[in-house]
Amino acid sequence: MLEYQNISYMIKKMEALAYNLKRIRKSQNLTQSDLAEMAGIPRASLASMEKVNSNPGVESVVGVAKALGVTLDELLTPTPEMRYYKVTAKDVQEYRSKDGNFLSRLVSPIASKGTQIQDITMRPNCHSIGRPHPMGSYEYFYAYKGNAQIIVAGDLIDVEAGSLLQFPGHFKHVYINPSPDNPIYAVSVVVFDPG
Repeated sequence: MLEYQNISYMIKKMEALAYNLKRIRKSQNLTQSDLAEMAGIPRASLASMEKVNSNPGVESVVGVAKALGVTLDELLTPTPEMRYYKVTAKDVQEYRSKDGNFLSRLVSPIASKGTQIQDITMRPNCHSIGRPHPMGSYEYFYAYKGNAQIIVAGDLIDVEAGSLLQFPGHFKHVYINPSPDNPIYAVSVVVFDPG
């Protein structure tokens, strides 16, 4: 898995390079030809560096950084808009059980890898069978209002407000609100095995 993580890391750096290079070059009112000449590289190489799928040599990147008067970090570090992803209310996906007693809102980005964050509402007398997650995953269930019960692999576990329950995500599990009167509000985080 380390190899995959290194590849993913390098792809992000190349995306940042393409975006930052073009942004900085334009802010300095330089054409590709001007900058290529200043950096001592062919214009086609510079044009390629401004594309996400480029694979420039170290010497070329260093030459461009020197020509622009910036550090390598300034070229290779993702800008703030590339470092985060905001999920707006309209982007949230919602799952509601057939009886309407269990509502789960996926608040993490759909494209996020390795983690799912869900905002959960369990109406009174809710009894909802959870969907097992892949082997190696873990679920973290945090009740922030109301006292829940979860059956994990046949064991009934009380999860009081302010408590967190961690369990292997691939285990069969059931979410229960034993209260006949009060809803439960909780957050579930599922972390998938990176390997």
